[in-house]
Amino acid sequence: MMPRMDEPLVDPELEADERTAFRGVVDGEEVGEGELILSSEDARTFTQVARGAAYGRLEGEVTARFRRRGGALLAESQSIELRHKGKVVFTEEKSFRDVQVPQLGGEVAAYPRTMVPAGGLAVALRLLPWAPKVKFATPVWLTAIVHWPLDLRTEAKEKISTPAGSFEAYRVRIRPSLVDVAQSLDELSANVIPPVTAHVAVDSGRLLRVDFPTGAGKSDPKGYIEATELG
Repeated sequence: MMPRMDEPLVDPELEADERTAFRGVVDGEEVGEGELILSSEDARTFTQVARGAAYGRLEGEVTARFRRRGGALLAESQSIELRHKGKVVFTEEKSFRDVQVPQLGGEVAAYPRTMVPAGGLAVALRLLPWAPKVKFATPVWLTAIVHWPLDLRTEAKEKISTPAGSFEAYRVRIRPSLVDVAQSLDELSANVIPPVTAHVAVDSGRLLRVDFPTGAGKSDPKGYIEATELG
C-alpha cells in the first residue's frame, strides 16, 4: 500500500522571495512563458503565485495561500483567473480554513490538515522530502468537495540541463491513483494513462522541469515546462 501523507507540508521559512521563470513547449514549439513565486508574505502567511501567458492570447494566475503554524503550512485559500485577450473567461476563489463543506460520501466536515489544493501542487513538489525510491500518496483537492489521490514516486536521480543551468535532480513520476477503487484498475491505468514527470533539484528541492502529455492518446503531442531562470 502506498504510504499516505499524514503530516502537513513543512514551512521552508524562506529568507527572501524565491522566483523561477519558466517556458512552455508543446510538440517542439515554444508556446508560452511564466513564473512561479514562493514568498513568506508575513509571519503568518506563505504564498505561491503562478502566472503565465501562452499562444499570444491566453493569460492566467493562480494564488495559493498557506497559514504558517508551528513549522507547518496549512492551506488557507486559493484564487484562479484565466483570461483570453484580456477578457476573464474563468475565475474561482476558495477558502479552506475554519470552514466545513460537503465531502464525498455525504458528510459535512472540515478540510484535513494535510490537504493540498490542486493550484498549490507546485508547493508540494517543492517541499516534499524527496529521496531515492521515496513514495507518497497525496490527496489533491480539485474542487471544494472533490479530491483525488496522486501517486508520487522518485524513479531516479540524474543530471538534467535546462536554460537555467545543469542540475542533479530527482525524476519524479506523477499519476492519478485508482488503488482505492480497485487494484486491478489502478494497474490498468498505469499502463494506459501517460504519467507526468517532474524533475526536482536534489540540493534545493526547486522544481526544474515538468513533462506532460497533452492528451490520453499515444498520438497526442508531448509538452514540457522548464526553468529558464532561478532567482
